[in-house]
Amino acid sequence: MDLLELRRGGDPKPPWLLDLVLPEVGGGKFDVSQLAAIDENDTAVALRVSGLGQATFERLVSEYGFRFIAIELWKCPRIEDFSPFEDIAGLQMVSIYWNQRSPRLWNLGRTPQLRALCFEDFTRLHRLDDLEQGAALKEVVFGDAVWSKSVFETLEPLAALTGLQRLSFHPKRVEDGRIQPLGELTNLEKLSIPTNLFTTDQVAWLRARLPDSVESNALAGIVTMPRPIEGGGKSLDVLLVGKRKPFLDSKIDAVRIRKHVQAFEEMVAAFKNDPSREPG
Repeated sequence: MDLLELRRGGDPKPPWLLDLVLPEVGGGKFDVSQLAAIDENDTAVALRVSGLGQATFERLVSEYGFRFIAIELWKCPRIEDFSPFEDIAGLQMVSIYWNQRSPRLWNLGRTPQLRALCFEDFTRLHRLDDLEQGAALKEVVFGDAVWSKSVFETLEPLAALTGLQRLSFHPKRVEDGRIQPLGELTNLEKLSIPTNLFTTDQVAWLRARLPDSVESNALAGIVTMPRPIEGGGKSLDVLLVGKRKPFLDSKIDAVRIRKHVQAFEEMVAAFKNDPSREPG
């Protein structure tokens, strides 16, 4: 089981998953009587649920939390405090989509087996400090899934997650603008970040710091678009990586693209030759 399997569930549902997501588009409102469905299922080790308020969330965790190693809270915007998760010592995976009230996660040190964490479309969470205690984390996903509103003060807490293998984040903005914390994640296998969040110089610095084997959508000079954007007499099929960089036509703008790629490769080489050099 991984985060993707937990979030998609599948149909028919696998025996390890109990899906209590309500049919309402907004997530609905979970009634405590629906907890009986957990009593009727003694095989599931993962739970998907929607519409929880603070009281029903606390009751769910206190009475049934020990049953599950993976929990997805899908559209539970009214939960204000996720600290009840700290009582599930065996928790290995958590996915939370859409929350409007909580300004933080929880003390991840109290869930020492947590290896995968996803939190998306949190409107009040701007500090990532809680992540520093997630020593066992192998996969982290956060930021914007639907609404482009996520703003984080800094990525600095991520630097502590040296065992991280997969990282995906898509915020609207990182206030301190620093990419350097990601340079500490030398065990990364996959990295997904916006191609326009950092400057080309910053991306080149990160490319120089991370292993060549890292799969990434952004650690290159350009991104080739699978579906060109047609307009203005051009077929825009190439995106230059870097903040405020444009889409270009690979035929009409071939010279400009080639110069950008060459400059990017030179930046990477310069950073590798001088490990003490910082991005501008």
